[in-house]
Amino acid sequence: MNGRAVYFDQAATSWPKPPAVIQAVNQALIQFGGNPGHGGHRMAMRAAQQVFRTREEAAHFFGAEPENVIFTASCTHALNVALKGIMEVRGGHLLASMYDHNASLRPAAALALKGVCTVGFFPVYEGEPQRTLSAFKEMLRPDTRCVVCTHASNVTGAVLPVREIYEICRKEGIVFILDAAQTAGVLPVSLRDADIICTTGHKSLLGIQGSGMMILRPGLRLSTLMEGGTGIRSLERDMPEDSPERFEAGTLGLPGIMALGAGMREVRRVGLQRIYRNEMAIADRFYRGLQHIPGVRVVNRGFKMGEYVPVVSFCIGDRDGGTVSEQLSAQGFMLRGGYHCAGMIHDLLGTRDTGTVRFACGRGAAPGQVDALLKVVKKISAGG
Repeated sequence: MNGRAVYFDQAATSWPKPPAVIQAVNQALIQFGGNPGHGGHRMAMRAAQQVFRTREEAAHFFGAEPENVIFTASCTHALNVALKGIMEVRGGHLLASMYDHNASLRPAAALALKGVCTVGFFPVYEGEPQRTLSAFKEMLRPDTRCVVCTHASNVTGAVLPVREIYEICRKEGIVFILDAAQTAGVLPVSLRDADIICTTGHKSLLGIQGSGMMILRPGLRLSTLMEGGTGIRSLERDMPEDSPERFEAGTLGLPGIMALGAGMREVRRVGLQRIYRNEMAIADRFYRGLQHIPGVRVVNRGFKMGEYVPVVSFCIGDRDGGTVSEQLSAQGFMLRGGYHCAGMIHDLLGTRDTGTVRFACGRGAAPGQVDALLKVVKKISAGG
């Protein structure tokens, strides 16, 4: 590949970033140096205006009110705020999907270990949404107070029937938390899909690492994960009751927030349908090409439009996924190998011993890059 890296690890973080995102980071550091919301002088006020501009952008993007857009350091941070905030108020039973990321599985385990709640996990059947919904309903209990579910798997890209799950939760008075890390910026996501949306800023929303959001339905009561300065009511020892200040203790990461705003504007400019269609076409080319390589097992159970996001996982025999990823990297292709921080899905996929190699494309990916990658996969599978 003439020494140039071909990047197919967009499910981990998007790269390269749009020029507008890079410009926003530079503007935050050069033009808006004040502490947003912490002071009445001109620089602090100008920084606060930029934060509010992104809050409005996110509110429009997710169908929320600006005051219910909470900026976090990551999707993991947002999920911790949401899960612990809900369960420490409600207690009872928490239900998660077996396709979830450790960003929700580990906070759930920590809550159970502390005796805050009990935890259960429902299986997911790719391509069989009704079977998944039946399994979900069977796992519900009278004391189930909250459900957390990934919108799409970061291992196989399978889209879960989240809107149907949310409808069940609404009828039962159960809070539904949606992990949209793999879908925000690729598929439509709004508060019609969940009570709380948690997402990252640095994947398909095109922002930078260290940014994320929690989007709340109005009227939800959550305890706080962190306490500290908010720039308002400083003489009071308790955190403010009002959102967003209640959940944004400390100095906000202005460069990440401004970059996230620029990323969302870029996504809206290009259009979700166009982004999804283009990226799925590239991923489908890779998915189909893998079918013809001896020794390769594609982990995805299918790859239909609307049922997957552009993520494909595969194994080469019984080889360790991390080792295969290193071999691909040596040939100039950046794919992630291993378990992808998703602890339980590998029991369902039968990949606990090897993990998988994950292909995830984004903007700028070209068919010729896919064809070149397939040739290298074929060579590795043949022992080369």
